[in-house]
Amino acid sequence: MSQEYLTLDDLAAPDKYVARPNEEDIECVKHFVRTCRRYNIDFSKASPDEREFVIRMANKSMDSAEK
Repeated sequence: MSQEYLTLDDLAAPDKYVARPNEEDIECVKHFVRTCRRYNIDFSKASPDEREFVIRMANKSMDSAEK
């Protein structure tokens, strides 16, 4: 194993745990990606204002969908 992967294992062990995403987590990510596409925002290249905007819009539409 490369040193890079061994370092990642060290970060996760012994008392740290990363769980697999559940269906709800996956749906949230899908919703966020759809929101980014709706507003034509590439989150990885977005400005701080654009990031804040798309996060707010994703949360807002998620909240209204739950009601």
